[in-house]
Amino acid sequence: MKKTLNVNIGSLAFVIDEDAYHILRKYLDDVGERFEPVEAAETLNDLEMRIADIFSENLASPRQVVNADLVRKTIAILGRADEFGEPRRKRQEARQNDLKQLRRSRHNRVLGGVCGGLADYFGIDVAVIRLLMFLLIFFGGISVWVYIILWIVIPSEA
Repeated sequence: MKKTLNVNIGSLAFVIDEDAYHILRKYLDDVGERFEPVEAAETLNDLEMRIADIFSENLASPRQVVNADLVRKTIAILGRADEFGEPRRKRQEARQNDLKQLRRSRHNRVLGGVCGGLADYFGIDVAVIRLLMFLLIFFGGISVWVYIILWIVIPSEA
């Protein structure tokens, strides 16, 4: 014997078995993750209305129970969750990976890798940064202490 739940989908009441409820809940959660919060509420509301229409068309009476097969059929009609786009957290991870981080270079170093790290960060040839650092230290008033402080403060590449 399976548990059944009374749920409101698209402002209509349905009796749904527990397995079908979990499938439908996971689907709606997956779809909701693919939209910004403002868009998600409106999209999920429209989606629920369409789900309620499909359920109503396929059930002979309101007392019939929505089963997992009907939920899978409905999902096939509406489209899989991945067809709605990428989840927000994957997009956020991709954006975070796109952010540049200032790190001391391990492969392009003479002393501490500060110039190599600055060159990687700014997308400039390391020779230009080294020449600039040399000129600033000997002719520009920046002392060697600034380089040493940068060496301490800037984390090393992993």
